[in-house]
Amino acid sequence: MVSQASKFTEAENMSFIESLVRGLISITIVAVVMHMPSITELVLFGLTQLAIYAGLTAFVGWDPVYAMFRQGRVRLPVQSPAGFDVHSRQDGQAAADDHKKAA
Repeated sequence: MVSQASKFTEAENMSFIESLVRGLISITIVAVVMHMPSITELVLFGLTQLAIYAGLTAFVGWDPVYAMFRQGRVRLPVQSPAGFDVHSRQDGQAAADDHKKAA
């Protein structure tokens, strides 16, 4: 039986553990900011934005930055012409070399 944690749907691209860690980071940032009396407004703003981002992505289970960078990494299977054996090939380069030799 294949677990659901290993298969991500389009609505989530983070694991449960990563969501949990992000939630804890968000809570920790808020707690640290509340206990630092001498913090500048710029640092306060930056840490607040970071805590909100980490908290929201943890709650939803989807990170738009992950979606943007992982979208280009999807690999399609290499299609070869009929008559070539590609079952033993691991990458498309070896199949392309065979195709050049045949020509």
